[in-house]
Amino acid sequence: MMEERRHESLVSAPAMKILHLEDNVIDAELVGELFVEEWPEAQVKVVDNRTDFLQNLHTGYDLILSDFSLVNFNGLEALTIAHERVPDVPFIFFSGTIGEERALQALRAGASDYVIKDRPKRLISAIQRSLNEVKLRRERREVEEQMLRVQRLENIGMLAAGMAHDFNNVLAPVLMSVPLLRSRLSADADQRILNSIESSAHRGAGLVRQILGFAHGATGAPQLIQPKHLFKELIGVMQQTFPKNVKVVDEVEGGLWPLTTNPTQFHQILLNLCVNARDAMPNGGTLRVKASNRKFDELSAAAIPGAKPGPYLVVEIIDTGTGIPPEVLARIWDPFFTTKEAGRGTGLGLATVRGIVEGHQGVITVLTKPGAGTTFQVLLPASPGNEVAKDSDATANIPRGNGELILVADDDASVRDVTSATLTGHGYRVLAAADGTEAVALFAPRCLEIKAVITDLDMPNLDGSALARIVRTMNPSVQMVTVSASAEPDDPRRHSPVAGTFLSKPFTSEMLLKTLNQLLGQKVLPEQTFVK
Repeated sequence: MMEERRHESLVSAPAMKILHLEDNVIDAELVGELFVEEWPEAQVKVVDNRTDFLQNLHTGYDLILSDFSLVNFNGLEALTIAHERVPDVPFIFFSGTIGEERALQALRAGASDYVIKDRPKRLISAIQRSLNEVKLRRERREVEEQMLRVQRLENIGMLAAGMAHDFNNVLAPVLMSVPLLRSRLSADADQRILNSIESSAHRGAGLVRQILGFAHGATGAPQLIQPKHLFKELIGVMQQTFPKNVKVVDEVEGGLWPLTTNPTQFHQILLNLCVNARDAMPNGGTLRVKASNRKFDELSAAAIPGAKPGPYLVVEIIDTGTGIPPEVLARIWDPFFTTKEAGRGTGLGLATVRGIVEGHQGVITVLTKPGAGTTFQVLLPASPGNEVAKDSDATANIPRGNGELILVADDDASVRDVTSATLTGHGYRVLAAADGTEAVALFAPRCLEIKAVITDLDMPNLDGSALARIVRTMNPSVQMVTVSASAEPDDPRRHSPVAGTFLSKPFTSEMLLKTLNQLLGQKVLPEQTFVK
């Protein structure tokens, strides 16, 4: 029985450090012998005065054991000091002079337990119980901290949604203004500037979608993409923004196979791994980004746990940093586990990366050596032979109106003005309203003449959904185009039978004009469609 109990104790506290406050040499030796029998690897430091106690208090002890009465020191005073300075370390009284009244006083003051010296065997169970209680408190605190992190991330998601609405409203008139200016400016330099503006606006819209995707987990449906464009963009950003002592090396091969993925999620994989690599090189170093095509047969796939035969895009993020210690390596995939200081990491990066990779039926591995850098390798199933659709010329085949009267309702003056100018410049007549109430006042007397209503969903006084219902009541044949800078994919307003066609801001003038042309060419009330 003693051997079984000793084995259990070793499992829970294999290398325990104990600070023993005791001024009786014989008692200290007896306790030391007891610990050697129960925990052979335990380290016991004996002190007999206040000065030595204070000097050793902060050197990482797992337990404090103290006599109650000492010649030059008092156990209760030691307990008070320990409770203030190392509150998580259990404090047990082991004394021959403690009575019931003093014992209760000690427990009220924060002692974990007390044991009479003539019952030394009970000391073992008291220590085990105290250590287990500390472990449970620590685990409970970690869970509470994780909950706080989750709540903080949820708050960030709510903030991101509000910011996305404002950013999209800012970007919408920029995207629609470019074609208007392009038709008026012929100089090559002006055209290059407009192309840069348009590209930046599209990039900004993409960043907003990424922010919402990270915050809400809604990143859109997978699509066939050419990854070389994302590599080029990310490497360019890193070369501009990473510290100058971190050299970013582009080793991405040409002719990469397409991937069926969500661009935001693929970008998230690369960004998380590259940022971790940067942080692993606080004194500078080299970050190599490699990507290549590789086809695995049965034999080569069997050598990589989780891999299956077939074509893969192989991505490697290689740093020359500090490497990952074995005790940390075992936990790097755990959610909320981080070695970064408070405020610099959530511990979600690698857990998210692994989840995305496994969701794509891919594999991620890590090779590291402390002091010699780390390599993360990601294998994602590729689609060789498939063609990625090329963007059509935005200026080609843009349909024009034939004098139809269109009502535009939007509380954002910039969006309203540019939308009106775009429609007017392409053969439509336009009435503009700053909110739903004004739109109803304009629509009512001309309900049979107005052919379509373009309305924002989020407006003061009377929102777009209510406006659509009123318009359809007055004239069921009027075509509806509802737009929004913030509506989520599951927003019921997007799926209302009266909503018509939905456009997410920011949209291009081409998208708006083609949507309007298609609706006005239909003879009957169209089924609801969506344009993202």
